Amino acid sequence: MKRLVMFLILFALIPAVFADWFYNSQNIIANIDISSYAEVAPTTPSGYIETATINMTFFPKQAGNQELLKLYTNPKAELSEDTLKFEWKRPEGRIDFRVNADVKTTNVITGINQKIKFPIEELPKDIIIYTKPSETINSDDEAIIRVASELVKGEDDLYAAVFRIADWTKHNINYNLSTLTAEVSQKASWVLENRQGVCDELTSLFIALLRSVGIPARFVSGISYTNSPLFPENWGAHGWAEVYFPGYGWVPFDVTYGQFGWVDPAHIKFKESIDSDEPSTYYNWLGRNADLKTRKLEIKTELKEKIGYAKTQLRLEVFPLKKAVSFGSYNLLEAIVENVNDFYYATELQLSKPKEVSIIGEDSKSVLLLPKEKKKVFWILKLDNSLEDKYSYTFPLIVSTSNNMTSETSFASNIRENDVSFEEVEQIAKLIEEEKEKKYSGNVVLDCKIGKDEFYEYENVEVYCDAKNTGNIFLDDLNACFENQCKKISLGISQTKNATFEINKSSIGYRESPATLRNDLVSKASYVKFKIKDIPKIEIDALKFPANASYNENFAVSFALAKKSQSNPKDVKVLFEHNGVQKRWQISELSENRKFVINFIGKQLKYGKNNYKIDVEYQDDLNKEYDKQEKFSIELANVTLWQRLMLWFNGF
Repeated sequence: MKRLVMFLILFALIPAVFADWFYNSQNIIANIDISSYAEVAPTTPSGYIETATINMTFFPKQAGNQELLKLYTNPKAELSEDTLKFEWKRPEGRIDFRVNADVKTTNVITGINQKIKFPIEELPKDIIIYTKPSETINSDDEAIIRVASELVKGEDDLYAAVFRIADWTKHNINYNLSTLTAEVSQKASWVLENRQGVCDELTSLFIALLRSVGIPARFVSGISYTNSPLFPENWGAHGWAEVYFPGYGWVPFDVTYGQFGWVDPAHIKFKESIDSDEPSTYYNWLGRNADLKTRKLEIKTELKEKIGYAKTQLRLEVFPLKKAVSFGSYNLLEAIVENVNDFYYATELQLSKPKEVSIIGEDSKSVLLLPKEKKKVFWILKLDNSLEDKYSYTFPLIVSTSNNMTSETSFASNIRENDVSFEEVEQIAKLIEEEKEKKYSGNVVLDCKIGKDEFYEYENVEVYCDAKNTGNIFLDDLNACFENQCKKISLGISQTKNATFEINKSSIGYRESPATLRNDLVSKASYVKFKIKDIPKIEIDALKFPANASYNENFAVSFALAKKSQSNPKDVKVLFEHNGVQKRWQISELSENRKFVINFIGKQLKYGKNNYKIDVEYQDDLNKEYDKQEKFSIELANVTLWQRLMLWFNGF
């Protein structure tokens, strides 16, 4: 009985990819309306306020990538440096004030194209203040200093040091909206201890970690757009950081959104400050027996126009280790991301997958790319074991970057596929991690090829590897290895050497084996994909026949051709021979067991012993020939004299 196989493609289980206008628009024009009011509250009947002044620092301003197209205030305010000053004479009751602005932002990145030495040796005098502790950003806390020092230990690249701290903050501090109820942001030391906070608090900890190792950073407050379902409104108040890079200036880092070294154009800056808890509005009044009761600012934002497209130049490709696995198996998804820009670029890679696929570890990975650099990122996947045997499944996978660039792939699964263990995918994952840790690996090219990607176990096939040193260091005592075979080589500058390895044929089927090149400075792997086919094998199985038959008896001989190999026998010829009479069948390819039934009547036999022979001949893809035979006999017994005479005539 054939198995009914149904194919399911589980695209409906992948989350929809959001529109990317707020990531990749060249320009955005937004209208921002900020309003509030205060109430004059006399404490006695004769109480009054002579003058009331409100100084606002929280409003959009002209900045590097931000142009103030319109600024309207009511009542008319005096603009002085970064402050709007509202003033009232003898106010009574409620006094309202409002700021309305049109702002145009430009999608630009501060392109840092050279390595900046870390630790920083010298800073301008006006920047040093941003390395000091402040009220909320208490960078002198012992726990903060220890964590930051451990994160940047051994790092001599400033951008890489900042990235390490940003990445750690992003993935180790839980974004928790419950702290929004707090009137004042918690201190950075509290956020570190409790491992939770909102955007202001995550940013405060990030800045504190930077300052504790001498990296200048300041707090930026403003508004931004998000499509996260955590927020009732898309536009809202937000806080992020700017980090000072000598020779380049201030560079934005938003650890909440995973935007390291850049922010999307939907970030609109209002204010920059030393501490996150600096007031944004100052109220002053002069009077007698009266107070001024204040209210929070109300901010409304409306997108007026989005202009052009400024997609960051990255190349992204994803593929699974195994194209098909059995139920309950592991798999590994590898992403290759390439920075085609001539400056540093960091991005977060987010994996979306169906619910039947679980991720061992985090679903998002941050990666820092040097100019023109290419890196590998991986996820270990575990497939559900409770899938239905009658189905064959296809599982789509989508990897997206911080600015919504995507790459898609998939892998299949059914009950007939091979099982893949955790140990197998973990070995490959460790090689990828080791290559990232040994920085000189990027200066070595390892290219391995195989003579044939499909071959039989009796064939002699070899793996050929070419290793080239493209850097400026002589590489000694390199171990070139493939499947437990190792050879020692040394590589001079610009030198290429090759190594040849045999294939271990102890296991049959698809394999992806790493060839590695390793020493203290280098870890490089090149993966060789191939399929070892076993020798095709057919057995004559389930042979059934009666040992004795009578003259008028109807009977059948049945047998099956059983495929006992993974590879399919080709050009199969079946010969059934009985008393000099032959019957033939031919099958171009035997992909599953085949049953044969031949019907007889006793009068077709000869008296006594009847000999039968089944002869099967077949080939493999290389036309190598194989055969299998089976012989048996059936006795015609209890035959009368008349029946013997008829058998004698039948013989002619």
